[in-house]
Amino acid sequence: MDKINESIYRMISQLSDLSLQRKLWLNENKDTGLISSYTELMCSLFDDFNFDDFIDNRACKIGLSNSVIFELNKLRELLNNYNQKDSDEEIIGDVVWRNVVDQAKTVLREWDKS
Repeated sequence: MDKINESIYRMISQLSDLSLQRKLWLNENKDTGLISSYTELMCSLFDDFNFDDFIDNRACKIGLSNSVIFELNKLRELLNNYNQKDSDEEIIGDVVWRNVVDQAKTVLREWDKS
């Protein structure tokens, strides 16, 4: 896996894990030495790693299956339609955000199969 693919996979992994989000976004336990936020994750995914281009062009070229690309598209749609809350804590607690988390898990499951 090249660096961009690996980075996107890592970003999706963060999207799929509420406890990791609590650690990174809310600095729970103050034990990771790392910090992040919803905004930082979205900027990295869409701006730094060009998630749209990855789904529309690159995913197919690197051999990801149609089912992975389908699930990636569903994830992108959920992220694009998500109404950002006032704080990372509110996002993590939002029932609508759980749909994003669950879809990210589905993407990873499919990606790991391909």
